[in-house]
Amino acid sequence: MNLNGVGYIVRETARNLIRNSWMSLASVSTVAISMFVLSFFLVLTTNLNHVTSVLQSQVEMKVFINRQVPRSQELALLKKARHWPNVRRIDFFTKQQAAASLKQEFPDQRDLVTLISKSNPLFDGYDVYTYRPQAIPQLAARFKKKSIVHTVVYEGQVVSRLDKLSNILRWVGWIVEGLLGLATLFIIVNTIRLAVFARRREVQVMKLVGATDWFIRWPFVLEGMVLGILGALVADVVVDGGYRWLTGVAAVALPFWPLASLHSVMSEVLMFTLIGGVLVGVLASLVALRRFLRV
Repeated sequence: MNLNGVGYIVRETARNLIRNSWMSLASVSTVAISMFVLSFFLVLTTNLNHVTSVLQSQVEMKVFINRQVPRSQELALLKKARHWPNVRRIDFFTKQQAAASLKQEFPDQRDLVTLISKSNPLFDGYDVYTYRPQAIPQLAARFKKKSIVHTVVYEGQVVSRLDKLSNILRWVGWIVEGLLGLATLFIIVNTIRLAVFARRREVQVMKLVGATDWFIRWPFVLEGMVLGILGALVADVVVDGGYRWLTGVAAVALPFWPLASLHSVMSEVLMFTLIGGVLVGVLASLVALRRFLRV
């Protein structure tokens, strides 16, 4: 296609958008509403996954060392374990530190405080944090093989449930967003089909005088792309403003609830809506034109 052809397509696209301004506004509004609904579920699934990740990162494993083990051996194992796969952090604690922590956590338990003060029955050990909670059972088995390790404690059910919850949320998010994407495509196809129907005679005349299908398609495809981008940007502005308000309210009302950051959410929303808006606009234009190109 030469420059004259490109110029014609751009001019025709602009002319169609201006000439059919009400229909263009309806298409942009449809895309914006559809993308906003999709973005709502994207924000929801992003935050649910974020909360799950935060909870998973807080799952810890405690490794208790046998009594009478020299401090040098305790620190030697600590140094090695820090380089094991999936280990995010390991904190060493002495039995004196463990006792102080228990006294601080349960100050009203006088019998417990008295017992710890008289004869400390606790152990030295490690607090182990992983990148993936699913790796905790394997790490626990590895620690248990060490002769200086007395016992390993972790919440196996918590790890398993968080893993299942994360997978369920991921699949539910994909399914819901896929269904909403199909519904959005259906709505926009019908909206653009109305716009094409209003210009069906123009399309038929161009076809009769020898214009190729793609020469006829390009102005409509570009128009659908522009409408998709505009609708996506409108949705992005609304989502950005709404999420800023939500994070402000949550910071006061729910300070313990870890919402995903504005930057991480809007990065995903922008990428999703812009790509989705372009694809939906182009596909809707192609589908809507298919019937009218048959002369």
